[in-house]
Amino acid sequence: MKNFINDFIDQNEIITSFLDKTGRRYENSDKNLVLFKDFLIQTKYNAALGNDLANFLQCLNDEENFSDFQLRDISRLYDSLLKLQEFNIDSYLDAGHFEFAIMDNKQKAIQTIKKGLDKGTQKIEELKRLLKTIENEV
Repeated sequence: MKNFINDFIDQNEIITSFLDKTGRRYENSDKNLVLFKDFLIQTKYNAALGNDLANFLQCLNDEENFSDFQLRDISRLYDSLLKLQEFNIDSYLDAGHFEFAIMDNKQKAIQTIKKGLDKGTQKIEELKRLLKTIENEV
């Protein structure tokens, strides 16, 4: 099991390194599209790359790179990420901003942001309870 854990940690490091070097350089989205797609396939579409993929797709400028998908596909991508990682606050933030600023869908943006606030509040309360428990043990 130790090797399995180490492999998982190594994979996380590979993803972090890729995002630091390539994946979050949205100004070069068109240039790095093939690299990003290849890396997603290599990592078996790791959900940790989902928000970056959605952000990356929004920054494409070359019509050849975005002619085979619609903005609603990015919206669907965010929806799937929110289902998969329901407590990832970044997903709610990015999805809410996308729905408001890009899709001009104020209602969905509000709904997404409110749900994100609810999930964030739940986790904050859990953290407070845990902190209180730990402090009471000392």
